[in-house]
Amino acid sequence: MKTLLTAIATIALAAPAVHAEMQSPQASRHVLSLDDVEITALIDDVSIITGYTFILHPDVARTRVTVLSQAPMTTDEVFQVFLSTLRVNGFTAIPAGKGVYRIVPEQLAVGEATGGAGPNAFITQVFQFDTFDAADAAQMIKPIVDAQGQVVANARSNSVVVVDYASNMPRIRDIVSELDKDDRTSVETLALKSVPSKEMADILRGLLGTRNGEPVPNFEVSSSPTSNSIVVRGDGTIVERALQVASKLDQAEPTRDNLRVIQLNNSKAEEIVPVLEKIAATMAEQRGPAENGAVQATIAHHPETNSLIISAAPDTLLAMERVVDALDRRRAQVLVEAIIVEMSDDTARELGVQFLLSGTGDSSTPFASTSFSRSAPNLLALAGAILNPDVFSDGDSDNGSNNPFKNAAVSSLLGSNGTLLGIAGQDGDTLFGAILNAVEEDTNSRVLSKPFNMTLDNGTSSLLVGQNVPLTSGEVLGDANSNPFRTVQREDVGVKLEVTPRISSDNTVRLDIFQEVSSVFGQVGSVSPDLILNTRNISTSVLADDGEIIVLGGLIEQTESTVNSKVPLLGDIPVAGNLFRSEGKGHTRTNLMVFIKPTIVRDRESASRVTARSYNYIRAQELLRGDDVDVSLGQFLGEVLSSTPGGQ
Repeated sequence: MKTLLTAIATIALAAPAVHAEMQSPQASRHVLSLDDVEITALIDDVSIITGYTFILHPDVARTRVTVLSQAPMTTDEVFQVFLSTLRVNGFTAIPAGKGVYRIVPEQLAVGEATGGAGPNAFITQVFQFDTFDAADAAQMIKPIVDAQGQVVANARSNSVVVVDYASNMPRIRDIVSELDKDDRTSVETLALKSVPSKEMADILRGLLGTRNGEPVPNFEVSSSPTSNSIVVRGDGTIVERALQVASKLDQAEPTRDNLRVIQLNNSKAEEIVPVLEKIAATMAEQRGPAENGAVQATIAHHPETNSLIISAAPDTLLAMERVVDALDRRRAQVLVEAIIVEMSDDTARELGVQFLLSGTGDSSTPFASTSFSRSAPNLLALAGAILNPDVFSDGDSDNGSNNPFKNAAVSSLLGSNGTLLGIAGQDGDTLFGAILNAVEEDTNSRVLSKPFNMTLDNGTSSLLVGQNVPLTSGEVLGDANSNPFRTVQREDVGVKLEVTPRISSDNTVRLDIFQEVSSVFGQVGSVSPDLILNTRNISTSVLADDGEIIVLGGLIEQTESTVNSKVPLLGDIPVAGNLFRSEGKGHTRTNLMVFIKPTIVRDRESASRVTARSYNYIRAQELLRGDDVDVSLGQFLGEVLSSTPGGQ
């Protein structure tokens, strides 16, 4: 021990340097003694003792320190003394990895504060306040925080973020705990007799809820229309004052105030009057004969201002005000979008052979022919036009214009489809001819429509895009075709959508829907003017979430048809029988699906979003077309819908 002290004294006299010596290998204790030395010498010896690596900021090397200690210390104690020495000189050590520290000025370490161990480490902590204002708490905490620490208040979450040394955090926690006590807050309830609770709450907020134009912290007033009561919460003194004011205002003579004029914002006054009249009658029956002298309820409405005028006893008046307040609320709207998709694929194929053999004049050639109703052109009509070109002719320049065979032949040719192959000729008095008609058709179609409409909750809305088509409903012919007349009814044909939405409390929408898609197929026949209508409709009630797309229904239909016409016996002959028959095949596949999407619109922002979506779609279509038009859609809407001239 004497040798160790002598060595320490000798080294101390030789130079003012830092000394770190082990007292004994078993104890692992060290003695530091330094006097006005460069801090780099201390860092070097601490690095040897602890085994840590230190990365220095350029400002660190210009600092000189003094540490005086004669008591042996453990390695951890040496490191804590080192951190305290850095703190005294305005520096701190920030962990940068395992066994690695960065030594930087305190002002640079605040932004990198972590939950490091030890009292000399910068840490960050968030304090949440329940009853005290965070901004006021930050002003009170700031004086006790280190000069390089930071205090930031967040008014939205009513919290304070503190960055400081770990050794100072316990004191800050104690102060926060004392500030956030709720010993002075009280909650009181007062039942009112004559003044409506909502009106009283507004009076108290305006009278006691502000101070110098700023809201008073920790003061709240809530109203309960059902029990006509108010609930006051806040400091005991201000709560007591609020109750005193409310009690005095509520002591007014009830009979002095039995008239109310209530202007409605969303409901129709004439629809509310019957409801209030029933309530007044019920309350009069419950009151009984003992209070027959009470004011009889009188309810009227003023259509021009959409207002209710009510004269009634105070209790009846309060009940009616609560009912009106509950009914006169902005009703939600529902945008109902229907998507109708119909895809069809039609294929048809026909093959027919016609032949004719006939004699002319006094020829003894027998007559033979095949003709099928589905084949075109009609070979008999063509032969008639050739054999009798001048029948019914009047000899003028329009020779043969009234020939019925010629007219039938022309109509037959115009109605033909596909490929026609034929041969004809005349050998003396013998006329012969044959026609081969081959047709193949393939039609693909897709019809996509998206009707949509906006309607109020529990309101019915209908949409029709189509035509009004006349249909014969009756026809009468008199004797000898005298005084004939026909009755006609009109039918709407097109896309129809009728919907009644009902919104539940969990944003589920019940939809009562009638959806119809109809079109004109054509006439019943060439003679009858009656029309055939294609109709597909769905009438159902479904449940859907807000913005959800669900399927209402659909139809997948596939039809195959085969029509054969042939000459008996001859048409059954193998191979050669094809000359005596006509064959047609058809295939139709239809896929129809109807989808629905409800979107709840509760406020102005929601309405603006759904409107902008449709408007932007139209604008995009206009831009994609690239038409060079003088007036665009935006200019048109600006000029027509703007409240100022010129669309400004």
